[in-house]
Amino acid sequence: MDPSPVSPPSKEPGVTLDQLDQLEEIILQGLRLPLTGMLLVDEEETVEALSRVRESFPPSFQRAQTLIEQRQDYLKQARSQGASLVQEARERGEQLIRQSVHEGERRAQQVMAEAAAQRDMLLEKARQAVARQEQALQKNLSQAEQQFAARRSQLEQEYVTRKEQQNQSLEQQRLKALQELERLNQEKIKLKELAQREAEEIQQEMQALRQKTYAHCEELKRQAAAARQGADRYARQMLDDLNGKLRELQQVVAAQRQEFQGNHAQGRPTAPPRQQAVPQGTGAANQIRTRGDRKSA
Repeated sequence: MDPSPVSPPSKEPGVTLDQLDQLEEIILQGLRLPLTGMLLVDEEETVEALSRVRESFPPSFQRAQTLIEQRQDYLKQARSQGASLVQEARERGEQLIRQSVHEGERRAQQVMAEAAAQRDMLLEKARQAVARQEQALQKNLSQAEQQFAARRSQLEQEYVTRKEQQNQSLEQQRLKALQELERLNQEKIKLKELAQREAEEIQQEMQALRQKTYAHCEELKRQAAAARQGADRYARQMLDDLNGKLRELQQVVAAQRQEFQGNHAQGRPTAPPRQQAVPQGTGAANQIRTRGDRKSA
């Protein structure tokens, strides 16, 4: 019977290693008895951890255990069958001997009753028959022992062959699992390095963006300050122009008022004063002056 093919493990090797680490932690956390080498651990946690480790083993271990038990059963059956054959051969030989002895005695008694001369001949024949039967039994026994030895050797050879195949398969599975674990570790390291590089790049981009945003804000502040200064200059210029026009207008009004007062004192008829055109924009000038004062405040 050929060994069943070993299927790949259904669980990751890291799971079994983690569970073994948990079991080791439970044992290390146990209470050590003073003056002795004994250690007290929590039975429930230990049994549960062992159960998880046992469940995490791949099905190939259970099939291997089943094969070993079947092999042991085959060896027990072979030994039992060989012992049965030997016992049966012995019992058969003893039975044949008893039958031959009884037959010889019966014939001897008959021969003794008939003639004493034939007694020795019959005894000799009986002895020869017993010798032949013993030889036949011995031959059968030797053949049975040879068959049993050959069968035992064959079973032992099959056991050794299957054990070697199973060990090779388990070793291949272990190497494959170790290679897979190494590959996963390498991938983990690569992913970690990649994530670190991406984080550094993002940090650099954020730093550059922060600097760029800060520079843009400074530029906007500078532009706003320049625009405010330009608006202030324009407002001051407009106010200066309006003030100049107002001063000119006040001078004209003062001159006409003096002329009107002089004519009135001399008794001259006075013509109504000419209405001076008020420069447009006087009210606007006052509004601009008021706004300029508010901005200055």
